[in-house]
Amino acid sequence: MEKAQALLAQKDALEDEICELERELRGHGVGRTEPLVDREGFPRADVDVAAVRQLRQSLNCKQNDLRALMGEVEGQLVALHQSAKAEAAGPADEQPEKSRRPQRPFARVSIVTPGSPASEAGLLVGDKIVSYGAVDASNHSNLQALAAETLSNINRPMPVTVQRVVDGVPRTVDLVLRLRHGWGGESLLGCHILPLPT
Repeated sequence: MEKAQALLAQKDALEDEICELERELRGHGVGRTEPLVDREGFPRADVDVAAVRQLRQSLNCKQNDLRALMGEVEGQLVALHQSAKAEAAGPADEQPEKSRRPQRPFARVSIVTPGSPASEAGLLVGDKIVSYGAVDASNHSNLQALAAETLSNINRPMPVTVQRVVDGVPRTVDLVLRLRHGWGGESLLGCHILPLPT
């Protein structure tokens, strides 16, 4: 848990650095992609080309660092999620019959928007949701609990477990969602979820 918290603190600091670099870049009157030469191929006179190139390079490096760090964060969160599930289950010989059965899925992913948090987390059309944060088949309240769980996990990594058919074989897959505003779509998640028939 401590390692995961330390990684999340590093991630927050890195995101702050990226925001600051973006502010500096906007202060030069350009963003990340505008050309720095005019139509004739000469450096633009209205832009400090050297400073902008340096800021863009720093931004690229920081974003690569952030991607690598997010991979570590997701690995830690998945490990914590699995550990918590194992501790809650207890030894196999002490489990009641009901808890020995695998958790059943309660919803199905019907649409995933490219570039959305759902897509970035690895959710696929056809995935059957077993758990969504703290929500599972026992407490989803006809999927109404998904909205509350989504809102309570904005900008925080949230574990999701799905059942997925891979090469004709059903598998359980653990994912990590990072729900956020401003990714370009209307919803926080960027996918459509339907209830499974009971």
